[in-house]
Amino acid sequence: MEYEQMIATVRQRAGLGENEAVRSVQAVLSVLGERLAGREADNLAAQLPDRLDASVTRNPQGRQWDIGDFLKHVGDREQVANADHVRQHAQAVLRTVAEALNDDERHDLLAQLPGGIIDLFGVPTPRG
Repeated sequence: MEYEQMIATVRQRAGLGENEAVRSVQAVLSVLGERLAGREADNLAAQLPDRLDASVTRNPQGRQWDIGDFLKHVGDREQVANADHVRQHAQAVLRTVAEALNDDERHDLLAQLPGGIIDLFGVPTPRG
């Protein structure tokens, strides 16, 4: 998926303007990358448009955030206070990310996340 297509898809799904969609994508990818352990953030970034590579935070230990922590950090980075809007934006971004990844990478990514965060991707829960 190309950068422009990804931003346009998030804009449409979340009902955002261009700048808001870019800020939302960057915030969600930053928090998601920080949540992932090992090299998974690198693997995620490798399948996204090059312009988004710097948005994916690398944290080899991975944070053990649940859905509440995840959304709080997204809202803080996105500078959006309304929890419903943060959830809507995160869901729009993560559904778009899920579509951009190949099956193996999507499975590996979701295997590291708790159910509440997985639900935002809108894909079936991976089985070990």
